[in-house]
Formats: sequence, C-alpha cells, structure tokens
Amino acid sequence: MTLLLVFIVGLVIGVGVGMSLRKTPAAAPAPVATPAAKAVAPAASAAASKAALNSKWLPGLGGADNVQQAEVIAATRVRVALKDGHRLDERALVAAGVQAVAAIDEKVFHLIVGQQVAA
Repeated sequence: MTLLLVFIVGLVIGVGVGMSLRKTPAAAPAPVATPAAKAVAPAASAAASKAALNSKWLPGLGGADNVQQAEVIAATRVRVALKDGHRLDERALVAAGVQAVAAIDEKVFHLIVGQQVAA
C-alpha cells in the first residue's frame, strides 16, 4: 500500500514538474509573402495588342487579319484570340520559334515562346 502511495505521489509530482518545464508553444510563423505576378494591362487597341506578336508568327496564326487580340500574359507566354481558330497552324508556329501551343478553347491559344516574349 505504501509503495502504491509513493508511486502515485511520484507520478503526480513528475507530471506537475514536467508540465511546468514544458516550453510554451511558439507563435505561428509569419506567413511568407509570395511575389505577385506581374500585372499586364490589357491593350488599348487592336494595333497595340498585336505588338506583342512576332511578325514571324503571323502566318501560323492564319494571318494578321485573323488575330483579334494578343497580349503578354506571363514571362514566357502570349495569349492570342483568333477570329477562326481552325486557321492556326501549329507546325508553322513551331518552325517560327514558338516552343508550344496550348489551346484554351476554339479561338483562344497560349503561345509558349520562352524569353522571346521580352524581345
């Protein structure tokens, strides 16, 4: 009985000391700010928006008259809206230096062009 009482007292003291020595939880780390994507203002006119295009790409896009809008949307991408998406020639675009073409819908495409977009 005495042994049981000593064990219980020791357990209570041990838990009490352990709780008092326990470190207080650290404050949650401050959130890390993620750099915002560079905003690209929409072009004011069709002529200004087409300036984002390299003239070598126009035949692959079905000609200048087929391009409704073109805008730089990322450091390596140009979004083009075409009047007739069926006139897009992906092989001609690749031959003109476009790395890949991603179809967004029937008339909107992303041209993945690498660092050419800055030029």
